[in-house]
Amino acid sequence: MDGWETRRKRTEGHDWCVVKLGCGDDSSGPMMIESVELDTAYFTGNQTPRVSIEAMKITRNEQDCNIGNDDYLYNWMPGAISRLASGKSFQGTGQSTDAIRRADAACQAVALNTTRQLSDAWITILPMVELQPGYEESRYHKFQLDTDVKRKLEDIGGVTHIRLNYYPDGGVARMKIWGYPVHSSSSTLANNSQQTSLRQNHAAIAAASTIHPHNLTSSITPPPSSKRYHQPELSSVLHGGEGLACSNKHYGVPSNLIRTTLGVDMGDGWETARHPHRPAVITKDPVTGLQDTPLMDWAVLKLGMGGVLEKVGHSDSKGGVERIIIDTRHFKGNFPESVSIDACCCSNLSDDVVCASAAADNNGSSVVEWFPLLKRTALSADAEHEFLRDDGKMIVNGSRGVTHVRVSIYPDGGLSRVRIYGHPLSKKDSNEERLISHL
Repeated sequence: MDGWETRRKRTEGHDWCVVKLGCGDDSSGPMMIESVELDTAYFTGNQTPRVSIEAMKITRNEQDCNIGNDDYLYNWMPGAISRLASGKSFQGTGQSTDAIRRADAACQAVALNTTRQLSDAWITILPMVELQPGYEESRYHKFQLDTDVKRKLEDIGGVTHIRLNYYPDGGVARMKIWGYPVHSSSSTLANNSQQTSLRQNHAAIAAASTIHPHNLTSSITPPPSSKRYHQPELSSVLHGGEGLACSNKHYGVPSNLIRTTLGVDMGDGWETARHPHRPAVITKDPVTGLQDTPLMDWAVLKLGMGGVLEKVGHSDSKGGVERIIIDTRHFKGNFPESVSIDACCCSNLSDDVVCASAAADNNGSSVVEWFPLLKRTALSADAEHEFLRDDGKMIVNGSRGVTHVRVSIYPDGGLSRVRIYGHPLSKKDSNEERLISHL
């Protein structure tokens, strides 16, 4: 947590931040940059996979010169002064889409020389590069600025700000920009042995669901999963449910999804690493409004009590899945963008065969038929998402028999609980006293 980590990107675009440069003598003037160091320490499954860095120089305009202070270095960015006054920033928060738009517009305006007297626009000092996970052998990344880039910086007399771009999201523990201050007189810099030495050293170096936010629930209005339901929660370990397999378990295991209680923290859920090959810029499908990506992670759960009884005959006959709850409790910045559920009815096949089929890219095999159960739908942070078959919107094939479900999250992220309610195939498999004792 000792770094800058952004939420898993669920909106369009990519994440970025602007940093004002300084040095040990508290100089607020322009700087020359020699090299860049990025450290992804401890970000082993959530480092940003790619970064780029841009730089620019903010200069005084006539009004700033009359004031005689350095506010011009800050007040061009919307909200910068108020953030500095309030202690800069607060962990766990995120800017609104409108605030990001205004900040980006301010950057573009400065780059186009429409609000400030600039010698040049944003200069890319580090093109997009890949970063490795934060293990000891791969955490350090050092980049020397290209000669042509340094010449551009010299031509404009140094820079005052840099913009670090994450593609599309993730975390970095430390960023070090190595360089030296640019003085008003070039001869002063040339005769300053301390600055010359410093330079040499540096160079050598959601959708259609009923959403119940947890922050609005209480003992008076508990979440839906805490209320009694007329059909049992067949996915629960209490009724013999099992978490069998998953595509990734960097931060949690699928068996956590079927626990009986509410999640106590993010570790008490199933969370995957961020996909290292996620796109640099997020795009969305104009029709569905969901991320346009093939990336996803999955987990296979086996239902208890023999699974779900298939509904047969008349419409009032019993059978099928009636209710699904997807809980993102505690997952506020790393919940999946969306989720879907497929199901199969394979009481005559081994769990190994079912899991192997779930991992196949062709959405199943000739042995196992996987069919949609919950349409892909958007999720929100720290909330229970309740789907009912009677609504007739998101649960499909709800009348079919089910023994296993495959929960797919797009493109990655974390879930606290998955709860599948339905008509049990057999009650003889339920031994609550034995299971409670085991728990």
